[in-house]
Amino acid sequence: MKISPALKKNLGFALKLLIAVGIIAFLFRNPREIFECFRHFRFRYLAPAMICYGAHIFVCAWRWRELAKIIGVRLKPLEAVSLTFQGNLFSLVIPGGAIGGDVVKMGAVTRRSATGSKAEGAFTVLMDRIIGMIALFTLELAILVPALPLLMNVSVPEMSLSPGAKKFGILLLALLAVAGLAASCVIFFHRTIEKLPFFGGLMRKSDVLTHGTVSRLTAATDTYSASWRKLALLVVVSIFFVHLMTVAPMFFLLLGLGIECSVFHVIVAVTIGNIIGLIPLFPGGLGGRDVAAITLLAAAGVAPADAKTAQLLYTALILLFSLLGALFMICDPGRALASSHNPGEPSPDGKGD
Repeated sequence: MKISPALKKNLGFALKLLIAVGIIAFLFRNPREIFECFRHFRFRYLAPAMICYGAHIFVCAWRWRELAKIIGVRLKPLEAVSLTFQGNLFSLVIPGGAIGGDVVKMGAVTRRSATGSKAEGAFTVLMDRIIGMIALFTLELAILVPALPLLMNVSVPEMSLSPGAKKFGILLLALLAVAGLAASCVIFFHRTIEKLPFFGGLMRKSDVLTHGTVSRLTAATDTYSASWRKLALLVVVSIFFVHLMTVAPMFFLLLGLGIECSVFHVIVAVTIGNIIGLIPLFPGGLGGRDVAAITLLAAAGVAPADAKTAQLLYTALILLFSLLGALFMICDPGRALASSHNPGEPSPDGKGD
């Protein structure tokens, strides 16, 4: 009996979701200790946590719009915000995780792009992902050496970790960052790749089959390469106002629990948690991010119950902002704005004005 690819994908996603739920259920198997910590939570710290987390999503939307501008793709501010929220929603609820959310954004921006620029519109989503990855892995490499004492202090309940095993884990984190940077930057060396017999021939054949789409995308890549100063600025902005902005909510949640923890230790816990969350095994990072962040906060001296409570609140915050994407999908200001791309002509979704 053959199983269709769609069914396989859905079964795989269901399995990942089951793993994530299982991990979270195991971490919070003692609800009494979580309830005791939560009972003393000072809710005034919830507002700055929500503002900081929400702010990073708006910065992501701004970054995407700036990247689109470089290659002449028009993206309205409200449209960029709407599709960014929708992408976050679909990262959680469809197979493929964060990449699945990007595919949805690609499809949406392609429908809304003018004829002749649809491929470039989808390419902006890929470039936005690349810039975000470069920023995340650069941040990881920057904090890894100063974080060595904390990482060597990591312990796992009911498991004995030797110093050698911890060093091996740290090495894996470093290799992951280097590999991630290499994979993110390889697109900018496409002219060199074209000179290789196999890849060059493959690209030329693909260009013919796609009626010149490959040539248009390589030209767009050359435009991005020529704008390297702008890309470098966006990487720096992403480090401070996207990735470090996701650290701030955890810091405020810990303060709400009455926990004073080193800012640097919180940066390490959240950043490495976000990187572990990229592993495709975890839908939207759920499960993997929680384990990593709780383990590192505990290594920094935070009581396990407090670390779990803070991470539970943080995960609830992520889910809340992801689910807001459903409101944008229902209202979808971007769909209304799409009709203004070519006044007097049919809108990109095929409907008339």
